[in-house]
Amino acid sequence: MLIALALIVGQASNTSTTIGAVSTCVPANVKALDQGSCQHSHGPAPARKAGIKPGDKIVAIAGKPVHTWVQLGAVIRAQPAGKPVPVVVQRGGKRLTLSVTPVAVPGRNGSYLGIGDALVFQRASPLGALSFAGSAFGQVLTGSAQAVAKLPAALPDLFAKNRSHTPAGNVSSVVGVANIAGQAVAAGGGWQVIVSDLLLIVISLNIFIGAFNLLPLLPLDGGHLAVIIYEQVRAWLARLRGRPDPGLADLQRLVPVSVGVFALLIGLGVLLMAADIFNPVHLVQ
Repeated sequence: MLIALALIVGQASNTSTTIGAVSTCVPANVKALDQGSCQHSHGPAPARKAGIKPGDKIVAIAGKPVHTWVQLGAVIRAQPAGKPVPVVVQRGGKRLTLSVTPVAVPGRNGSYLGIGDALVFQRASPLGALSFAGSAFGQVLTGSAQAVAKLPAALPDLFAKNRSHTPAGNVSSVVGVANIAGQAVAAGGGWQVIVSDLLLIVISLNIFIGAFNLLPLLPLDGGHLAVIIYEQVRAWLARLRGRPDPGLADLQRLVPVSVGVFALLIGLGVLLMAADIFNPVHLVQ
């Protein structure tokens, strides 16, 4: 599916400084920023007040040329809030210099303009699609392992107000996955963005479930594989010693372990669903 995504939809790139969206307001705080909420806002966003429009390409800020979105974000955050700065944009083949006054959002590091990047999708070649699929698969596996490793530390923050900015923001249940998928659709951005986001959510979920199921714990499939490997190793050692095959392992002894693991998974699932219902994670806008 990853290969099909790269071949048909394309790979998203935000390396340019082209504006994809302009916020309507200055969020009241970081939580409002995460939710894309303008409730109790502090007025129009600086970019909107200055006349910056979607499709504009920012060339320089405060006299500093910018060439990538990462570089652009770093320059914006470094500007002092409340002090006007010149922003050079390219629009329709012409360069315009606009005066923008960055502001501070309570709880957020650095200044805020209220702009979002424009994603460009490029369809990959068959070889490029294979490379993308391998890289994305590895990233999902690594991210899944890191999320599981941080799970004990994340549990206390499941119901924290700033959950999205804690390790608890990286763990979720099927309820949370559905919620994030709904947010991705509501955010819009064109069919390529929506389809790419939804497919990546489904793909990531399947990879995580498949990898988690291979953990050497009963009643997971990985636990059954571990038992089979144990039986084969034990039979091999018995042959080396000239002894008869000891046969199948006694799984009855592992029933308490299986029940304990099953109960733990059920309890964790219920806890995550409760957190996703009463304290959902919101996509950063």
